[in-house]
Amino acid sequence: MHTETENDVAGINRPHFVVLQGPGLGDFFEITDDELVVGSDPFRADIVVRDVEVEPRHVEVYREPGGYVVRGMGAGKEIALNGEVIEEPGCGHLLSDGDRIHLGDSVLEFSHQDEIKASFYEQLHHLVNRDHLTGLFSKDRFDREFEHRLEATADEGRTLSVLMADIDSLKKINDANGHLLGEYVVGEIGRIIGALHQDEGRSATRFGGDEYQSILPDVCREEAVEVAEKIRRRIEAHAFERDGVVARTTISIGVASYPDDGTTRLELTHAADAALYRSKRAGGNAVSD
Repeated sequence: MHTETENDVAGINRPHFVVLQGPGLGDFFEITDDELVVGSDPFRADIVVRDVEVEPRHVEVYREPGGYVVRGMGAGKEIALNGEVIEEPGCGHLLSDGDRIHLGDSVLEFSHQDEIKASFYEQLHHLVNRDHLTGLFSKDRFDREFEHRLEATADEGRTLSVLMADIDSLKKINDANGHLLGEYVVGEIGRIIGALHQDEGRSATRFGGDEYQSILPDVCREEAVEVAEKIRRRIEAHAFERDGVVARTTISIGVASYPDDGTTRLELTHAADAALYRSKRAGGNAVSD
């Protein structure tokens, strides 16, 4: 794991990569480990570059006493540093602040700058990729992540599950307490879902006004139902309080799994949506698969 230095503790030294060009434009990766792999495979790379021209495990970045070093991981994995092709990809090259690594159609900038610059990139990443209300992925960013995850799942014969969720009684909250409280509930539920997915390699988005979608890589149908039940119970037990007004609500969830319910993003979305409506028809506050 990454070992803090005096400067790290003081908030001065925050090494990171930012995607300046390519499908993951704006993606921000703080470097916290002494060794990591950069590649296109979300199951085998620590920093995932969603680029068809990038190998599953393309380069490794590791820490030495002089700083961070980048090295290609084998023959055929061409990389360029600051526009110059590295002729011997197996040899390590020490990274300096502002160096740019070219992988396929993507360009990653390495930065070892201060807290202000790192914070700027983080905020830029948030603006480009996050929903303003919930903090979840924006719909466009989520769809790209969904496609990338699905492709890797198919290539490696893994499984993946999808959740579609919908708030059961938002109209009642809006009618009784106003739309500001309703908007707050929508945002809070998104944050609860995001927190439950944290550190599991899972992603979620606000699909519509009060609907949410999640992808659960390496999760089978039975496990996905358990995840959905955990979300349902957490929402049911939560008191949503804003400006002294408290509201309660529940959520309905539908589950679909690859490949039984579909092999494309649209097929899996439709299958999970159909399961969601079965939950709704059953009276809400339920999970269906």
